[in-house]
Amino acid sequence: MIILKFLKKYFISMVFLIIGLLLFIFILRQSGKENVKSETRIINHEIQRLNKMIVIEQNYSSFKTKKYNNFNPKYFDFLNKNIVLYITAMAQVTYDMKKMKIEVDSAHKTVHILSIPDPELHVYPDVEIYNMETGFLNDFSKSELNEVMEEGKKDITKEVQKSNIQSLAKKQLISNLKELYNMVKLNNWKIIDDTPYAGQIQSMKD
Repeated sequence: MIILKFLKKYFISMVFLIIGLLLFIFILRQSGKENVKSETRIINHEIQRLNKMIVIEQNYSSFKTKKYNNFNPKYFDFLNKNIVLYITAMAQVTYDMKKMKIEVDSAHKTVHILSIPDPELHVYPDVEIYNMETGFLNDFSKSELNEVMEEGKKDITKEVQKSNIQSLAKKQLISNLKELYNMVKLNNWKIIDDTPYAGQIQSMKD
């Protein structure tokens, strides 16, 4: 009889212990799921912030002189003509980050950057006649003015292409991506980056 009472108490204790253990596991799992949901929201928010357009702008200016020495300047310089242009340009390099392809896998706690759009360079030139000297009976024709102004636009576009504006935009892109890297690592997630920028970002100090 005593043994039966002991077994009964033991059995009841074991049942309560198992129920308590299962309840603890359930709460632990629910807590883990909530943590993953919270981490996913934080990372998605960082991605949305990254999806904004990256724009770097710079202004450029230069003078261009073109001489039309159709006649020997030693004897007939009064027949020659020349023009000085003042050329300005506003240049932009943009990354349309809305076109970035990225996947968030909350089950495996992984962020996968598949691709990033190429940068786009936009140049908006403006040309003004700063000084113009016409020769005797040798005025500028409309076609000559149009030609020299188009040359001026091409010259400043080449100057923009040789400048550091594209490298500045790239630095800004990498800096923004680094912030995403840091956020992912802070939440103990893994990041996979298939873009050409991965090596440069990983080599940066936190």
